[in-house]
Amino acid sequence: MNEQNELVVVDGNKIELTINSKVYPEEIIDKAVENYSDVCEIEDRKNEQIHKIILKPKQLFDSKEDLETIGYEFMNYLLYLIKNKVL
Repeated sequence: MNEQNELVVVDGNKIELTINSKVYPEEIIDKAVENYSDVCEIEDRKNEQIHKIILKPKQLFDSKEDLETIGYEFMNYLLYLIKNKVL
């Protein structure tokens, strides 16, 4: 398994994301969590520089691939927020 796959792990109807706050600033992570709260229940477990974000979609999905997509979209959204903050 490569490092990219370890960032997004599907467990049942939950998506577990491992996010390094050295790479992603705290305020960016907090903003993404806030914006995703309409579509997912979210737990943010901070441990020093690592955030373990757990997304629980409010809508049920049948496939693991759909849930993985949500996780990767969250990660892409973090990058989008970083890019727009810099510009």
